[in-house]
Amino acid sequence: MTEYVIKHYHDGFEVDQEKIGNEVAKSFIAPHQTPADRLKEAYSREDFDPETRLYAFKDDKMVGFLTARVLPEEEDGIKKASLTPPSVLAEHEVATELLFNKAIKILKKKGVQKIQSNFGAYSSKQEETAKEWGYKFINRNNFIYKINLDGIDFSKVPEEIIDIDFDKHQKDLAKILVAEYGRDEEFVNTFIDRIKNDPNNKRINKVILEGDEVKAYLGLNPNDIDSSIARVIAVYASNEDYMKKMLIMAAKIAKDKKLKQLQTGFTEEDDIKLKKYFPIKFELVGTSSQFEKEL
Repeated sequence: MTEYVIKHYHDGFEVDQEKIGNEVAKSFIAPHQTPADRLKEAYSREDFDPETRLYAFKDDKMVGFLTARVLPEEEDGIKKASLTPPSVLAEHEVATELLFNKAIKILKKKGVQKIQSNFGAYSSKQEETAKEWGYKFINRNNFIYKINLDGIDFSKVPEEIIDIDFDKHQKDLAKILVAEYGRDEEFVNTFIDRIKNDPNNKRINKVILEGDEVKAYLGLNPNDIDSSIARVIAVYASNEDYMKKMLIMAAKIAKDKKLKQLQTGFTEEDDIKLKKYFPIKFELVGTSSQFEKEL
């Protein structure tokens, strides 16, 4: 008989879930974990199903968790669910398959016919595990690169690079992000508002202006789990000279914050070859792939 007990979500689990997620994510290529307050908000919504969040306990101590969600039905009539591979503390790895198998049983009872999961850079499990668990590969949906800053002279940062004034330049920035990254205007403005109004915001936002118009932008987000990594959320320049200047800024930030890596991500591998990113040098550090499993 197993010494682990599997429970579904109960109010108050969020704090330990965040702690475990932070610990496990230290091994990710791109570490991430949703904070407890945002988990609480998500788990308070009307459509939330507590049976799709599972937690492993040993001696009344939480040691791991798994999240899943039944997806809206599509035209093909096949009921699907998304499932994130379990996050489990290293000394309790045996709980991984207990969580996974329990989730499969619950989703089957809910009529789910297929589950979709991502394995790789953002996950506790790699592609080998997906195959062991009976998944089939669908596609690579994220490519994680580091930006090579070697040889960039950051001793003199161009004076025209300044902190963004969101009140003045939100409209310009939103226009850039919509055009460059294919997001709709509502999503972009919600994203900017969240950055602007977050009292704990650690993001760095730099711009180059011509007159009062944004002509280059660098958005950089320090990683909450691994302080030696930062993610470039967006980098844009209207010409190659401005891009070179933004790279000098990025190198200066990396030096000042003792970063070992500046990361950025693309959904298509060919994106890094676009001329607009010259003279940035990208180096692939990991990928994330979507897999599907029939139940």
